[in-house]
Amino acid sequence: GPGDSYFVWKKNGQQMKACITEQSHMLFDGRVHVLSWVKDSVSENTEYKCSFISKVGNTTSEVLVTVEDKDSAGQDGWTKEFETWRSAISEHDKMMKNWQK
Repeated sequence: GPGDSYFVWKKNGQQMKACITEQSHMLFDGRVHVLSWVKDSVSENTEYKCSFISKVGNTTSEVLVTVEDKDSAGQDGWTKEFETWRSAISEHDKMMKNWQK
C-alpha cells in the first residue's frame, strides 16, 4: 500500500518536514516513478540528503549547496544555471504528462 514506501529529507542531518513535494506516476509495466523535491532558502552552505525507503530497498542521494558571495559576474552565471534547471524541470513535466496519456 501507500505506506510501504516513503521519502526522508534531511538538511544538515536534521529531518525536514516542511515544503516537501512528492509526485508519483504509474508506468505501463506496473512500476511507479516517484519524485520528490524541496523548496528552501539558505544563507550558508547546506547539505541535503534525500532517502527513498521501500521494502524493495533504500536509496539515498545527497547534495551540498554552497553559498558564494554575490558579485555581478557570479549573479549572471547563477541566473543562467537557474534557467537551465527550470527548463529541465518543465521538460520533465511535459514528459510526465505525455506518459499519462
